[in-house]
Amino acid sequence: MFVGRLPRRGIPGLCLVALLLGCSTGDAPSYALDQELARSSVQKAMQAWVDGKTPKDLQPDVIVGDTAWEQGKKLVSFEIVADEETTDGSNLYIRVKRKIGSSESKVTYIVGTTPVVTIFPQ
Repeated sequence: MFVGRLPRRGIPGLCLVALLLGCSTGDAPSYALDQELARSSVQKAMQAWVDGKTPKDLQPDVIVGDTAWEQGKKLVSFEIVADEETTDGSNLYIRVKRKIGSSESKVTYIVGTTPVVTIFPQ
């Protein structure tokens, strides 16, 4: 049985042990990914942007958090790069070549489908 004061240098170690014991990845919920829905939702969102719609026009079905779009920048064209797509099981990472004004760039969008479709640039 421990009696007396804990030495000061032992407190950080004790706190670290308590923190690690309290963290468990097994308790994190697993969100199912519908890859087809993710792909079609990115296509739908990018086309809506080209058509002059806003991210709010897609709600509540699709939540998009792209600051360029929210700031009113005009998407001229886009191409989904299917062969650069990856997944972590809960999200689909979709690469999109996009042209805003005269500037072209490649952006990776993180797409989740559960409990609602979400699209955010990485």
